[in-house]
Amino acid sequence: MAVQFTGVSQTASQAGWAPVNLAATIDGITATATLSGYNSPAGNVPSTTLQVTYTHTTPQSRVRGLRLWNQGGGNLNDSDGLGPFTADFYAGATLLATLVTSGANGGAAQTLLLPPGTELAAVDRVVLRSLAKLSTSTVAPLWRELQLLEFQTVFPCRRRSGVLEWYDVAGNLVPAAEVVNCDTGGSPFVTIPDLRLTGAAFGDGPDPAGENLCGVIPTPVATTGFTLTGVCYDPTVSAPTMDWTLPTGIELEYGNPPQTSGGVFVSFSSPTLGSITWVTNGTSMSPGEQRTSNVFGGGRRAVLTYLSGPLATAPSQTIRMTGGATLAIHLGTTDSTTPAIRFRLDFITA
Repeated sequence: MAVQFTGVSQTASQAGWAPVNLAATIDGITATATLSGYNSPAGNVPSTTLQVTYTHTTPQSRVRGLRLWNQGGGNLNDSDGLGPFTADFYAGATLLATLVTSGANGGAAQTLLLPPGTELAAVDRVVLRSLAKLSTSTVAPLWRELQLLEFQTVFPCRRRSGVLEWYDVAGNLVPAAEVVNCDTGGSPFVTIPDLRLTGAAFGDGPDPAGENLCGVIPTPVATTGFTLTGVCYDPTVSAPTMDWTLPTGIELEYGNPPQTSGGVFVSFSSPTLGSITWVTNGTSMSPGEQRTSNVFGGGRRAVLTYLSGPLATAPSQTIRMTGGATLAIHLGTTDSTTPAIRFRLDFITA
C-alpha cells in the first residue's frame, strides 16, 4: 500500500529549474488541477545538480518502491509529467538502495518497484535526482503526488451487502487488489521452479553487436547461443536461450547503446510449469507501465514492468504483446538514437 511522506523540500538547486508548489506533492490529493513540480528550461535534458528530498518522521519498513501520480493541470495526458529519474532510499545517512525508473504519460497511479525481492527497512528519506521530463515544455516536469510503497497490516470489514473491504491503521480504504495473504510471508512475489527466455530474429540486424541483452539480474544459470562480453550477452544465433533456476523475478535490457539494431522477439516459459502467455496488445508500452500475463502453471502470473527506454510514441516502438507467448521488442528498422529498453518480470500468485 502507498504511504504519504510527511515532508518534501528542494535540497540542491539548479539554475533554470524553479520549484512549483512542491508541498502539494505530499498532501494526499491526487484529483487536483493545481500545478506542482517544476518549471524548467525548454528541451528535455535531465537535471544535473537538482535534488528533491522526501522525508518521513517515522522510519518506514518493508518498503518496496514508490507510487507516483504523474502529470499536472486539467489535462493528465499531455506529457507534462515527470519522466526518467533516480531515487535514492536512505535510513539516516546510510544509502539503502537506488531505483532508476521513469514516470509515464497519463494520470493514473503508477507503481515503481525496486528489483525483485527487495524490501527496505527504516527508510526515512528518499532523494530524487537526475529529473527529466516527458516533453520539451518549460512548465514541466509536473507530478501531483509521490508516496512510499510498502507492505502494511490491513484489517477486514464485511459490509451487510456481503462485500469484504480492507482498511489500514488510519482507517483508509485499501484496494482489494493490493491485499496480500500474510500466511505466505506478506509478499505477493512467488518463486517458480525455472524460467527460460527464448529469442527469435536475434543477430539479423545490420549491427549484430547491437542486439544484446545487457545488465541481466540475476545472472542466468545457463545460456545457449550467447557470448558474454562485459555485462552484455551478444547473440551468436538467431534463436538464443537463457535460463534461470528458482527466480522470483528477473530484470534485463535489450540493446547496446549507442547502437540499437532492429526488432527482436522473446518469449518466456517455465520448463516445469509451461508457457507464459499474454493478452494480445499491439500498443507499445511506456516507461512505468505494467502488464500482467495470463495464468500459467501452478496458479502463477507474470507481471511485466517497462522500466526505462523510449516512449510508446517513439518511431522505434517498444514492447508489444503480439499473441500467445510472444513479446515484440523494438521495431524491425535500425534507429541508432534509440535508448536501450529495460524491463522486469515478477511472478505472483494468480
